[in-house]
Amino acid sequence: MEKKDVIVLNSHGVGQYAYTDHMPKWGETLSVKKWHVAEDGGKGTNVAVALGRLGLKTAYIGKVGNDPWGDLGEKWLEDAGVDHTFMYRTDEVSTGTGLILLGPDGQNAIIDGDSSSVALKEEEVIQALDEMKGSQYFVTGFEVPMKIALSGAKHAKELGMITALNPSPLPEEDMGRLDYVDYLFINEVEAKYICQDDDEKDPKELMNKVREKYGVQNVIMTLGGDGSAALCKDEYMEVASVKVENVVNTAGAGDGFMAAVIANLVWGKELKEAMEWASKYAALSVTIDGTIPAYRPLEEVEAFISRCC
Repeated sequence: MEKKDVIVLNSHGVGQYAYTDHMPKWGETLSVKKWHVAEDGGKGTNVAVALGRLGLKTAYIGKVGNDPWGDLGEKWLEDAGVDHTFMYRTDEVSTGTGLILLGPDGQNAIIDGDSSSVALKEEEVIQALDEMKGSQYFVTGFEVPMKIALSGAKHAKELGMITALNPSPLPEEDMGRLDYVDYLFINEVEAKYICQDDDEKDPKELMNKVREKYGVQNVIMTLGGDGSAALCKDEYMEVASVKVENVVNTAGAGDGFMAAVIANLVWGKELKEAMEWASKYAALSVTIDGTIPAYRPLEEVEAFISRCC
């Protein structure tokens, strides 16, 4: 099988959206508006579609049900030029769905349902990776079971791939040493949870603690409206956010940012330049409703950057 620029192992799901003026409290019955099924994928299909539309040779590994939501995932991947040979189909489970609650200023809270990836087997992942031996990057996260994601990362590293992990949603159990992960992508909230320190406000200190705990060389942390930061070996860098006026939906911005950073690393850029470009990419994505439509082809992204940045 053809070598890939990037292999993505994570979940596919379909998002349902609802608009609210506040987040619910326990015991509250919340009235929402415009509840609808949108073109919103799981983290796996989000990242894979974003990479495919940017022109990278991309493959997806995951498992979905034999149902319309699984069919939709295949269509999204195929339309983006992503190889979905290893999107395994099964009658064991139904494809997962999630509910995204959107606030008046584009804030979001995401409620994930059961993922069909619980039926994914470690040997299926290993088989897929072996079939694509020689590929350059491997990207994974925890919308598939943690054990399978980490097993995939270890095997990809053994095959010579550069590995990236977004450990979201964070597991309750310890992840152990992650010295086989080249790039760890987290947000500020996740960093504070990992460090058990809600009071620490210095991104560099947070990333130092994360790196010491897991043995990862490079930590990249998104800071919401304050941009992003990275600790790359001994070099600390910060990248400002790109402001746009018409924020519509921030739900897929993190996935888009990660995909854009990886794309730029594949293109040979240094990490800071990759993050700067990814910030502009993410800025464009939040102006479009739904994650799948928000990941635009390269020429549209470049046109946006030339206009606004």
